[in-house]
Amino acid sequence: MAVEGAQKVPVAVVDPDQYNEIMARLDKIEEKIEFYSGEKFLRAGKSVGRDLGAAYGVCAGLIIILAYILFVYGANWTKVI
Repeated sequence: MAVEGAQKVPVAVVDPDQYNEIMARLDKIEEKIEFYSGEKFLRAGKSVGRDLGAAYGVCAGLIIILAYILFVYGANWTKVI
């Protein structure tokens, strides 16, 4: 007895050997995708880290230079200019 308007769930019969083979292939594909994604994000992280390190280095250098100028020359700005 089919009820009008009700959705029927399709039933599929799959051989267990074929199912296991397909799942094994999908696992291999998933492993390759995860490896590629990991390598890609690793490279992106390295480049971002390098860029941030360079920016922090420049900022630290400027602070050291300004501190040197302030402490060595003190209030005698005519020598600095």
